[in-house]
Amino acid sequence: MQHSIRKLNMIESQLRPNNIIDENLIAAFQKVEQEDFLPDSLQNLSYIDDHIKFSKSSFILKPLIFAKFLNIIKLDLSDIVLEVGSGGGYTTSILANLVNSVYSIEQNKDIYDFTIKNLKKNKYTNINVLFSNYKQLNILELKFNKIIVNGTVNGNPANLLDKLNINGKLICVLKEETSSSIYLFNKKEDGYEKLRIMNASAPMLINYIDKEEFSF
Repeated sequence: MQHSIRKLNMIESQLRPNNIIDENLIAAFQKVEQEDFLPDSLQNLSYIDDHIKFSKSSFILKPLIFAKFLNIIKLDLSDIVLEVGSGGGYTTSILANLVNSVYSIEQNKDIYDFTIKNLKKNKYTNINVLFSNYKQLNILELKFNKIIVNGTVNGNPANLLDKLNINGKLICVLKEETSSSIYLFNKKEDGYEKLRIMNASAPMLINYIDKEEFSF
């Protein structure tokens, strides 16, 4: 009961007052229990108006930022969607209630295993979770209609844009020199369009600038 009240408060105090009024989006958030995708030690944080961190590079985006992403990118039921950063499967599950096919990639092995466990428990059948470095994506041969990057990047995500179909869209938070904003990228035959939407902040998910070591 307590979690149900928290979820209702999140929808009514975080989403609707910030112009998240699409009833399909609201219904998708209503169907998914965030506490089911959190470790026991973090369940008291479910539905807070903030990002929930599992580790430095693994987290669940705050509900309003994720809802803004969905409101901007305008998913269609027929879309094949790539999610970058699984966050334990919570956002993945919301997507699964909006489109026919969701692929989620996760590069943290512990969070990947946790996501698989959570999604099996919740019996979703239209989700594929893959273990992959976000900057390599060697295992992905598919192209996607929509890509959602669940965090901040500090450079244009060229490797992800390569995975879009023509006229496909990618949304993320892009960190620039003095600010960070939500950007929508539109794939074109000769490149892509880049549209700044609004100021926003989120933890760093993909570092394109500094050298990172990563090993499976």
